[in-house]
Amino acid sequence: MYKESTEHLLLRIKELETELKAVKESFGAKSGLVKHLLRNAKSQTQEYLSVIDSDFTLIEVNKNRLSQLGKKRNEIIGDKCYKAFYDLDEACKECIVKEVVSTRNANRFLKSYEFNNAIKFEEKTVSPILNEEGIVERLVIESKDISGYYQLVDKVGQREEFFKNIFESAGDAFLIHDSNGNILDFGSKLPVLLGYSVEEFKGLSVIDIDDPRYSMKFGSRQEHMKEKDHLLFETELIRKSGERIPVEISATLIPLQGQRLFFVSLRNLEKRKKAEEDLKISEKRFRTLVENAPDLIMRFDKNYKHLFVNSATKTLLNIEPEEFIGKTHDELGFPEHMCKFWEEEMNKVFQSSKLKAVEFSIQVDGEDKYFDWQLIPEFDEEGQTETILAVARDITARKLNERALEEAVKTKDKFFSIIAHDLKNPFNAMLPIVHILKENHIDMKREQLSEMIELIDSSVKQEYNLLKNLLEWSRAQTGAIKLKPESIQLRDLFDSNLLLHRAVAESKNISIEVDGNPKANVLSDKYMLETVIRNLVSNALKFTETDGSVKIQITEEKNQVICSVQDSGIGISPENQQKLFRIDTNYTRLGTKEESGTGLGLILCKEFIEKNGGSITVQSEVAVGSTFTFSLPKAN
Repeated sequence: MYKESTEHLLLRIKELETELKAVKESFGAKSGLVKHLLRNAKSQTQEYLSVIDSDFTLIEVNKNRLSQLGKKRNEIIGDKCYKAFYDLDEACKECIVKEVVSTRNANRFLKSYEFNNAIKFEEKTVSPILNEEGIVERLVIESKDISGYYQLVDKVGQREEFFKNIFESAGDAFLIHDSNGNILDFGSKLPVLLGYSVEEFKGLSVIDIDDPRYSMKFGSRQEHMKEKDHLLFETELIRKSGERIPVEISATLIPLQGQRLFFVSLRNLEKRKKAEEDLKISEKRFRTLVENAPDLIMRFDKNYKHLFVNSATKTLLNIEPEEFIGKTHDELGFPEHMCKFWEEEMNKVFQSSKLKAVEFSIQVDGEDKYFDWQLIPEFDEEGQTETILAVARDITARKLNERALEEAVKTKDKFFSIIAHDLKNPFNAMLPIVHILKENHIDMKREQLSEMIELIDSSVKQEYNLLKNLLEWSRAQTGAIKLKPESIQLRDLFDSNLLLHRAVAESKNISIEVDGNPKANVLSDKYMLETVIRNLVSNALKFTETDGSVKIQITEEKNQVICSVQDSGIGISPENQQKLFRIDTNYTRLGTKEESGTGLGLILCKEFIEKNGGSITVQSEVAVGSTFTFSLPKAN
């Protein structure tokens, strides 16, 4: 499931990045335009292609331009374009390069010049190429020779009609108005754009169709054009329906017979605005997805520096995201061995260009955290791995669950081991006796019958104790035993349980002494506490030699009651003391009279004491004896 969720997350991230790239390209990205234009320009085309920088310096031209000029490439590359093409000492008056640089939008203009004693006309389109910071780095100029059109209209006397047709065939709508905003002429596309008939549109002025609240006021536009003959800005036109439509206005001042006329080209920006809005939405969706992802998402360059991190660094590593940017793991102060490990794994991806998944652990605020690390290569235009997108998922909980599962498996193995080994032992003792009794009981003497019955009785009791401990332990593991704490007088509980062990103590002549505050009360579950007392006293008697002693001491310390059960028995070695209270060690031994045990008694003691908010410890010395001490909360 984790793999599927990770793949889904990565796929969604890639989709959003692809969407962002497509939207950006849809409204002006010119990546690779220089190579594309010059490489694919056919020799028979009439277009002249050239590339300049923002300071008019000529960087590249195509063969057509060189052929037209009659010059070699090395004679003009590095010169100013106006010098190389038109032998001018300053930029052409019609030039709009500076405007394109400032607006970063492509534009067109008409250029006339004298060449070989003839007036030539060129229609020029200037397109910007932006760098990664969005700054105009290069400009591609497409120059089309339209001198033939001028010669044609001169011959037939249809210049006005010719220009009208040019404007009508252009992609943009246009109009001509005077300084009062009266519309003097317009192209047929403008009424269609705004939803008017041609006759309806003839009765309108600029003020009727332009909404200055969203751009420059009409008077301000004319003031700006006193210094410059050209003005580029955005506004919103008002359709007949009242709907606003965003447009880009390119206005040019045309002095004519003492009047100030304005030629205005109007470009519909609905698609571009929609693209910009889609970009904002996509960016917002992308950032929302990444920033709210529970996983660490990072991007690295070939120097292992962080180019991007999401806000999960604060949650998972307790480090602010901005601290990562531009730094390596080493510069951030991560452990040296981990930095080396991460760099080696990333280097494998840079070299192989294949996705890689690894696991690692690291300490965060003194605690071990485990991560599943997905390293995804990101490629450049040549197909080489340029950066790595890394997604690290916190799998600490999974690792802890795996360890808990391992412990559960060990517990299960111990459980079945006890059942398989200890449960059959009493039957191994009883079955031969039962067989003898069945075959020979008529001929057996009374003393022999008593001895065999005693053996059967001992085996049955052992089996019963084993089953009882197994039942209590399994109930504790499954939560079937509910904790019901109450105030219990510990001395009374010991006294009542010692009655059950009197026969065993007398058979081995073991003295039992209880000392301490008789009114010390503990807050505990009575059933669990009785199980603890029964097991500790039983063990003390089992592992104490004949004529030995067992001492029980009850004391009070602050908010706790401390109880110790001390015997003068055979003791436990330091090595075996480490195996006590553990289900996975399978530690058990015979008593001083070959009494067998289940191996579960001390495990139950630890489980029940801890459930009641206490603790249990052991101190022992071989051949000297053992002392088991437990503490419980004092009852108020």
